[in-house]
Amino acid sequence: MADPTSLPFRAAHSLGFMILGASLFDVLTKLKTDTRTFPKIDLTFSPETPLKTTIIVSLPKNGFRLRFDAPDQRLRLIEITDFTRMLFTFKGGELVPAQSLATGQSYLTYKKVYQLFGPTYPGEFIPLKHGSNQGLYILSWPGLSVTFPVPVASFTPDKDHAAMLTASASPATALAIYEGRFWPEVRNHLFAYVPANPRSSSLLGRPKEGSADEVEHVSIYGAGRVELLRRSGSKTPIILSQTTPQDLITELGPPDAVMPRSRHNDDPPGKTGRNLAYTFDSGQPAPASHGSYSSNPSSYSSTNTDTYETDFDEDEETNGAEASQANEQQYYCYFEHGFDILLGPPTDISLLPKGVDDTSGAPRSTLTPVNGHLTVTQIIFHGNIPGSYSFNRHRRSRWSLNYIPSCDTPITSESPFSSFHQTLVKSFSHIWPAQDMSEGMVIVRSWGGDADSMTGSAILINGEMDMEDDAEFINGSDGWEREKKDEKGDEQWLRNTKLYKFPGLMFEVMHNGAVSALTVC
Repeated sequence: MADPTSLPFRAAHSLGFMILGASLFDVLTKLKTDTRTFPKIDLTFSPETPLKTTIIVSLPKNGFRLRFDAPDQRLRLIEITDFTRMLFTFKGGELVPAQSLATGQSYLTYKKVYQLFGPTYPGEFIPLKHGSNQGLYILSWPGLSVTFPVPVASFTPDKDHAAMLTASASPATALAIYEGRFWPEVRNHLFAYVPANPRSSSLLGRPKEGSADEVEHVSIYGAGRVELLRRSGSKTPIILSQTTPQDLITELGPPDAVMPRSRHNDDPPGKTGRNLAYTFDSGQPAPASHGSYSSNPSSYSSTNTDTYETDFDEDEETNGAEASQANEQQYYCYFEHGFDILLGPPTDISLLPKGVDDTSGAPRSTLTPVNGHLTVTQIIFHGNIPGSYSFNRHRRSRWSLNYIPSCDTPITSESPFSSFHQTLVKSFSHIWPAQDMSEGMVIVRSWGGDADSMTGSAILINGEMDMEDDAEFINGSDGWEREKKDEKGDEQWLRNTKLYKFPGLMFEVMHNGAVSALTVC
């Protein structure tokens, strides 16, 4: 933005760089990089139902908030709630004159709104509460609505709304931007429609030969076969121990970061917290050490260890497509697609569950390990669950398991783990002992780590630590950092996660049953 103190908005489209349909990851990443304009970011979500309840990003010092749907984490509604916090512009004109901002009064009268947006149809009147002498009159234009406080005594259904708002309404208190025609028509399905814009703003206005088409959904078929459904409708297969780095770059473009697998690969995952709201007070922007992003790749932790035995070594970042040694494993990190891909020598393909025929179409690898031959051996699909340790390191990846028999309902990234856990145990009981699959490994990891420990983490088998219900976070140079609020200076902990392993699958599960990451191997 030429002027960091102003934001232009477009009806049915955007407020500045915040475009309707953009992913939560895309928007938060950009907000974090501009600490001067956006010094404070509040994130509110449901700690018990993070995949069902709307996610709200509020910017109290800027006077607006953003609402995202929970399953797909895409921007659905932009609401300007305080016109005096910064300069908002529409088609080059000021919503509120800059000289009026210092007084703290918006002066956004109906006359001014009419001059900006033109005539429209009558709106709707909503009483605030029983017995109140005030109500709200919502006036809509395609993709935009404005709210005026109106005395109840001044409203009658057959009264000309223009005359009423001119004579009796107070200055506007809110403005909403959404996809669709008028507010009464779109509000009931606001969080369910398919957005017109892509999740990543970098794809807007790009020619077909530009950035790689984004991944809408992932279908997992077992026996090492994964299929990526692209926004264009095309499908991209990935076959473990067969798909090569060159195949990935051809289909997905170059990764956002390439990281070698750490030598310390015995550190299991464990990273989630429970809180109703995050508060970020921006200091200096974090250095963009991995591609164009200010946070570390994957679920890289403050203890320099990563989840799912996928540790990254920051001092050994790899910029080339091939590993420096013939058999060195490395990760291709696709932050905007929502997954990381491990490359290494071909390995054995996991067996299929009971009741699934090998002839069902899931191929098996015929490759044997050779020096210098790297293939895809593991894929980590990130859920980007609010409250998890790895939140906002990737955008949310949505998937479905398409090869598990005896399922009453489809198993998807939105399914509570408890709803399909026993189905997986029964399906693979002929391969692994049921007890091993029934019990989850509990992981506890502190935010700051332990200087006297190799990993700063603890592993409890079917154990649980006491966690506080609320937590505050600050936007620091190493990603989302925990603020130490304890009077004694003791470090706070995140709520435990559990790791459940099955042949070819590994789930990291939060306390609320949400799957924060799925590894296909």
